[in-house]
Amino acid sequence: MSLVRFIARPMLASAYIGNGIARVRNPHAAAKSVAPLLSLVKKQVDLPVEAETVARITGAAQVAAGSLLAIGRFPRLSSTVLVGTYLIDVVGQQLSSESASKDSLLAKTSLLGGALLASVDTAGKPGLAWRAQHAAEDLWRNVERTSAKALDTVSLPNR
Repeated sequence: MSLVRFIARPMLASAYIGNGIARVRNPHAAAKSVAPLLSLVKKQVDLPVEAETVARITGAAQVAAGSLLAIGRFPRLSSTVLVGTYLIDVVGQQLSSESASKDSLLAKTSLLGGALLASVDTAGKPGLAWRAQHAAEDLWRNVERTSAKALDTVSLPNR
């Protein structure tokens, strides 16, 4: 892991861990921002869950994923979880009747952007799509080479 990643990941994770701890300790405050989004979801799907429970669960997920990101374990997965849980905050806050301050929205959007970048960061290693594409190309080359050798071996004599 590079020095920049070693320093940046815990810095980014600290905001999510702090937010998650606050949600777990005091889910009543967070439930206000989750409630409008939850009511929209409940119109489509029958969910027997309260806003406080959702707030507490997303808070626990933020603490767990933020901790994993901070120590560099499963950074792509943990930052994807952070994006999902924090998106609930941002969308819920925008749907609630309380007008969120512009600064708060900008800060939350910045945190989402940072976590989104972390979710696609491969730490300088090739991603799964690149590896699959190159493995397929290597396989195709090997098949062509092997078939050419087989045809040379079994070639029919001229009449």
